[in-house]
Amino acid sequence: MAPSRRSTRWKSLSVAAVTAVVTVILQQWGQIAAGRNPFTHLRTEFWHDQLGYLAIAADVAHGHFDNSEPVTMTGISYYPRFYYSTVGFLGRVTGLPTIVSWNMTSFVLQFLAALAVGLVVAGLSRRWWLAAAGALPFFTGTFAYAIAGREGAWYTLLDAHAVMWGPYGVLFSNNAETAGLCVGLIAVSGLLWVWRPGGGARARVTVTLVAAALIGMLSSFQTYSFLSFAYVAAFGAAVAGIFAARRKLVVVLVSVLLIGAVFALGPVVADRIGQLPTLMFGMLPALPGLVVAIARSRGLVAIAAVVAVGAALPQVLYTMLGVVNKDPFLTYRVASNHLLGIVSWQALVGASVVLVGLAGVLIVARLVRDRFASIVAITALLVLPLLAVNDVWGANAEPYRFWIEGILIGGSAVIFGFARLIAVAWPPRHTREDSGRLAQEGVAPDDGMPPTRRTAPAMVLIGVLSVTAILWIAALPDWIGSLRDPEMQAAWNPFTERENAVSELAREASTSPSTGLITTERCIDNRTVKANTGTPVANYHLGMAWPDHKDAIDDIISARDANALDFDAMRDSDTDWVLTDSNCESDWSALYADRLERVDSRSYRLAPGETISAGTSGDGEITLWRVRG
Repeated sequence: MAPSRRSTRWKSLSVAAVTAVVTVILQQWGQIAAGRNPFTHLRTEFWHDQLGYLAIAADVAHGHFDNSEPVTMTGISYYPRFYYSTVGFLGRVTGLPTIVSWNMTSFVLQFLAALAVGLVVAGLSRRWWLAAAGALPFFTGTFAYAIAGREGAWYTLLDAHAVMWGPYGVLFSNNAETAGLCVGLIAVSGLLWVWRPGGGARARVTVTLVAAALIGMLSSFQTYSFLSFAYVAAFGAAVAGIFAARRKLVVVLVSVLLIGAVFALGPVVADRIGQLPTLMFGMLPALPGLVVAIARSRGLVAIAAVVAVGAALPQVLYTMLGVVNKDPFLTYRVASNHLLGIVSWQALVGASVVLVGLAGVLIVARLVRDRFASIVAITALLVLPLLAVNDVWGANAEPYRFWIEGILIGGSAVIFGFARLIAVAWPPRHTREDSGRLAQEGVAPDDGMPPTRRTAPAMVLIGVLSVTAILWIAALPDWIGSLRDPEMQAAWNPFTERENAVSELAREASTSPSTGLITTERCIDNRTVKANTGTPVANYHLGMAWPDHKDAIDDIISARDANALDFDAMRDSDTDWVLTDSNCESDWSALYADRLERVDSRSYRLAPGETISAGTSGDGEITLWRVRG
């Protein structure tokens, strides 16, 4: 390798690595500015679901590896759990608290995703300093500050619980969706690099199969990130196949007809055989192009598809088993997906940075006749809207989630496309030994001419780059607003004296010969008890999995919300333990003195700024009780 090429690669890697670190830091800047350690705190905005996922990690961290409903550790869960189990296992083998393992794993994946994007951008553009552009998709705004109709808004509220926000709104939670997006971006970055013009054949086979396995594996991370990248990979190969087809018009017409069939027949498919098959049915328009791609790749695309399906199959089959067995939770989950669509002017305006950028890439790619950039833009413009309106064609699988993921995936496609076009429109200076390689990659030599030659395509590229950059900057107040939002930046510290006292007593109950669930007074959040200790708790997450004795657990929850204990429901659900706090307004220690037997207690002092919900704020005592009889 020539010294200049080696130097360029090290520069690209250095800039991409620094950019990736900065990306993670900026994502956590609100916490850092508030004087919190992002590794040890958990954000409390929209955190109910995160506490449910943490329950899975906490179970594994404490040695429980089965597929039970994670909070009570009874019943059965069909929810994708591989990523959360991995987080818990890392905590178990390293001795790190579950919260720290949760945050640290996510930060590493976010770093790797930004690193991969930056390196590919630098390589495609043939400019090492453009690796810094790898951060841009992670901060793409959605103009919520202008369209949401609320002062200080950084996200747009839709019907039911649907929201529209930028990538920082999905990455802040550090859950499996965050991880799935990061792993998917890494896989797609690898695919784009090896399938670029001039990509090495040996690397192409290896990276394609690894990327296919990663995308398939996402089915056991999180359903929506899996489907997003599965569609991107399938339709990307199909679009490439269409470009390579000898009879392009025929393949295009058949594909268009199949898109119409998806919209026409999708609702019927959903009514007859359910949501999951409908989501698979939505991939039908990719089939004609895939057939061509398989033939032109000498079967590599088919092998990659088999690898992806094989990696996805365990979770898919497990979920289908639950559907066949009419698991009540899965039945409820499908029925609850309504009023979550994004078909509105707000969705178009919110996605304008990505849509304008992709349209710009496509226009310039057609002008310079660059197939690679055209494939990138067409794939994103086809797949991301298709998934975001899946309620229209019958799947009805939380369309707003696909819209959110589409902002990050589409934003990455924009800079990948622009990076390629920059190299084509402004060829870099090169040495003689690079000439053959540049020609193979479809990049014309500069013949010693200045790289700023004023060709028509180059001028158009300057124009669309400028418009996209202006829009991206104009949308940036959304990200700034998320940093300034006190609710968004509020966080829970699991390591205060009070939390430690609660955790110690909960662990004491879980290690006692007298097994059973724990319930708590309202001013003790039993969800955080579970996340900190892995102890089985009389609670569950409605949208994740249902426990045995669900009705009894529901009665316990209702009674607790009314500051009471339901001893009949506790007996029916094997709930034998109670945690109280002397600061709780309900004062169960006095109210139920004849029904509870004191086991142990811990005193605590409140940390600065620590408050007690549904109770008075002051130093106090946590007490563990066993139910008599």
